Amino acid sequence: MKNVNVLVTGIVVAVVVALGHGAVFAYDDLPVPPPPPEGWVPPPRQSENSVTRNVESQIRQRFTAATGGNPNGLLSQQQAKAAGWGFVSDHFSEIDRAGTGYVRLDDVLQFMSERTPQRIMRMKNAPNLNQ
Repeated sequence: MKNVNVLVTGIVVAVVVALGHGAVFAYDDLPVPPPPPEGWVPPPRQSENSVTRNVESQIRQRFTAATGGNPNGLLSQQQAKAAGWGFVSDHFSEIDRAGTGYVRLDDVLQFMSERTPQRIMRMKNAPNLNQ
């Protein structure tokens, strides 16, 4: 009986070892991505400033489109809604701090910049001045 137990244990160990090695090589048949084309240069790393510039550029473009091509114009809540700019439409009363019914590009940019993840993280990590 003892020989049978040793034999069964040996078979179980052999199967486990074989399965373990199979798992290591399980994905060897996946295709390897091709090398980058000749002359390809990786894009520059993004920084907080470059992301901010890109976001501001997109906001300027949306504002200009929503005001009918006038980047120095005034935007109403109805124009923002008609342009599909739901975030600005939904938060219009917060952006229009003066309550005039219209906002300028600077108002939208200021509202957005106050809610960036970078600013929020800086505020959370800043030492509490009231202590």
